Amino acid sequence: EAAAENAGSHGPSEERKEKVPSPHLSQLVVLTASGTLYGLAERVVATESLVFLAEQFEFLQPHLDTMMPSVKKPFLQQFYSQTVSTASELRKPIYWIVAAKAIDYEQMLLLMAGVKWDIKEIMSQHNVYVDVLLKEFEQFNKRLGDVSRHVRIPLPVSNVLWEHCIRLANRTLVEGYANVKKCSNEGRALMQLDFQQFLMKLEKLTDIRPIPDKEFVETYIKAYYLTENDMEQFIKNHREYSMKQLTNLVNVCLGSHINKKARQKLLAAIDDIDRPKR
Repeated sequence: EAAAENAGSHGPSEERKEKVPSPHLSQLVVLTASGTLYGLAERVVATESLVFLAEQFEFLQPHLDTMMPSVKKPFLQQFYSQTVSTASELRKPIYWIVAAKAIDYEQMLLLMAGVKWDIKEIMSQHNVYVDVLLKEFEQFNKRLGDVSRHVRIPLPVSNVLWEHCIRLANRTLVEGYANVKKCSNEGRALMQLDFQQFLMKLEKLTDIRPIPDKEFVETYIKAYYLTENDMEQFIKNHREYSMKQLTNLVNVCLGSHINKKARQKLLAAIDDIDRPKR
């Protein structure tokens, strides 16, 4: 009995030794400073080290396969399929937070809310919110350059960052257009002019082609020219837009020249959509 007790007392501590201690972030790492792009250098070192390690495991797989007794092979295969293969996927969520904070998307929505879209003449000058957004991207580009002087930023990383930022910006633009209460055809044309200006300047800052979510914005702006029948089909085909964004298309663009019954029918079609979980 004493022997069993003794084994029991040192058993758990022995077990504990083998476990990996839970990770903690060093106090020297600051993830909240915009100047360092929210700890981008440290994020790069951590993530890319993991990706590098996974690549080495890929090289070792044939070797490990021959060494492993056949009974254990399913565990090895599971390790490769569920752990090693997902390492590069971690880039997306880890760098996403940098992209989400690097550009002030909220400010954009506020600036867009101040634009008058029910204009009567075609404009030749784009709106100020486009210039403000481009300045944000220039600032982001500069900070990326500053960080890369301390820690080299591999191309896949800068591509993921740019892609996230551009997607978020384009989604913010559509959200801004979906907040519009009154709009004329000339106002739609102004939206297109604004977006073209944004694309033209953005393409000079980044090598990413095609520009992510470009169609997401263009399709939304063009949808304002659709007829009532086409709109019903559009609602069924374009589940990538939120209910609010689709409702705005019905109320603002068709609102003025369709009757109440037709509008109710289209709004019902939006309600009927079986939405994928976002």
